[in-house]
Amino acid sequence: MNLPEYLVLFSNEGTIDVQVKFEDHEGSVATRKMSPQEISVLISNDGTKFHTRMTFDDWPFAIRKYEIDPAKNKLTIVVRKIL
Repeated sequence: MNLPEYLVLFSNEGTIDVQVKFEDHEGSVATRKMSPQEISVLISNDGTKFHTRMTFDDWPFAIRKYEIDPAKNKLTIVVRKIL
């Protein structure tokens, strides 16, 4: 299965902070930056749904939810380990 990799998914340029929260894992990953039009990277290649899994440093995680906070210019991706 070819999952998107967080560290290369976003340009790391722009005004929006991209943050990851791990529900059941004590690790962390660097905050990235993105431009508003990059929101489309959250959509699957076939365009029918949002990505539901993603890798972080090549470790796969399930995406629980995406939180967009326009007042703070922040996208938070909440993930959990794949069982």
